[in-house]
Amino acid sequence: MSDLCEWDASDTDFRLDEIASAIYRKFGIKVGKDTYERLKFRLGDMIRRGCCADSEELCSRLSAGDEQCYEALAGFVTTSHTFFFRDPEQFAVLVSDIRRNENGRVRIWCAACSTGEEAYSIAMTLLDAGITGFHITATDVNRNVLAAFNRGVYHENRFFRTDDAVRRRYFVPEEDGYWSIDRRLRDFVSIKEVNLMDSVRFPGLFDYVFCRNVFIYFDEKSRKRALENITANLRKDGLLFIGQSEVLLFEPAKLSRTGCSTYRRKD
Repeated sequence: MSDLCEWDASDTDFRLDEIASAIYRKFGIKVGKDTYERLKFRLGDMIRRGCCADSEELCSRLSAGDEQCYEALAGFVTTSHTFFFRDPEQFAVLVSDIRRNENGRVRIWCAACSTGEEAYSIAMTLLDAGITGFHITATDVNRNVLAAFNRGVYHENRFFRTDDAVRRRYFVPEEDGYWSIDRRLRDFVSIKEVNLMDSVRFPGLFDYVFCRNVFIYFDEKSRKRALENITANLRKDGLLFIGQSEVLLFEPAKLSRTGCSTYRRKD
């Protein structure tokens, strides 16, 4: 199909309750009825961009569990807006903890990494602190943002909290206000497609996990499921960082709170 196709705005026969349930089962994202109009707009956008011929095909493919359709849907229902050096206070905690432990090569999981600003912010922070023995595994469920991450080209509006000297040290200026990542920085990062609702197990345990500004889109059941997957991949005494605006209303199994939005694995 073409990238864009005609779609009649009057075609509103979406089974929204059914689709919202499918989104919840697949991604853990709770879609409330108060956001159905926004959901309908995004589903219509999928059709306009040629993902499906019409609403009937879209609903049928989702009902049938079509993985290709769900992969396309992920790009329309997940939020990808971010910027470099968001909540840098947690990066300072990371540096301090690495220096205190000195456990050799450090393994970091950046979950729900979006287009890469967080992962690269972590890498730049560690390198500027003189820490080079680390590797970051960055994951997201949205293939579109991972493709952008892999391209490594960012508009200058993503750098509004970035020191200009840091930007020039790790990025190369392009045309029209864009900057491309220095490929040497890219060597510290691996990019993978991972759904936090799946029982993912990595080859080795991580020392640190960043999963920030994600739990606000989950209900308690989805949060617990995601935390189980995260904890299973976090070593004993490893740290989990969540968003500073997020609050867990329950004590996560095997985790103890050690600071603002920071948890350490107990066993």
